Amino acid sequence: MENKIKVGIAEDQSMLRKRLIEHFRFFNEINVSIAAESGDAFLERLETMQSHHLPEVVLMDIEMPGLTGIESTSRIKERYPEIDIIMFTVFEDDERIFDAIQAGASGYLLKDEPIETIVQALKELKQGGAPMSSVIARKMLGIMRKSQVDSSIFGSPRKEIPFDLSVREVEILQQVVLGKTNADIGKEMFLSPFTIKTHIKNIYRKMHVNSRAEVTRVALRQKMV
Repeated sequence: MENKIKVGIAEDQSMLRKRLIEHFRFFNEINVSIAAESGDAFLERLETMQSHHLPEVVLMDIEMPGLTGIESTSRIKERYPEIDIIMFTVFEDDERIFDAIQAGASGYLLKDEPIETIVQALKELKQGGAPMSSVIARKMLGIMRKSQVDSSIFGSPRKEIPFDLSVREVEILQQVVLGKTNADIGKEMFLSPFTIKTHIKNIYRKMHVNSRAEVTRVALRQKMV
């Protein structure tokens, strides 16, 4: 039987928090190991948990009393770097998306997503993906386009691309930042998923990172996309 994904929920709206817990009970692959009404309470409960009970993935609301979701994400990643975090919010503005990624978030979902989509995102993240709502992906594309205009990385073919990436690798990096899977990238670029996987491994090696979340943070920080 597939191992259950241990999930944490940090959400100040009690009705939504309870609804998520109830819905997750219909999915055998999901186990809610911790739920809290604020970032402060979530961190306090994490510190009392045994390591084998810690959540693997956290759905993190952005706006909560006390510590915000972005602040909580930063603290969790500092103390528990192995925990992946998906921002779970109604907000779509560029600054919050960028701040969340910089804080260590590995994905970004809107609260009105169907429960099936949320569960699929949890699975995708567990497998090394970086899930995003389609609306957020479009916002990310806007951020990337603005970054390209500001930095003009591709303004001249002679201008050096950071980390000695090839033009093809930068194209694939753009798709990774948008949260697309290897299969999706392969379809768009007319390459096999195996070829995409090989390119991504090379990107990781050149950029000295080990995950999609890390490569996204570095790419945005360096204005590479």
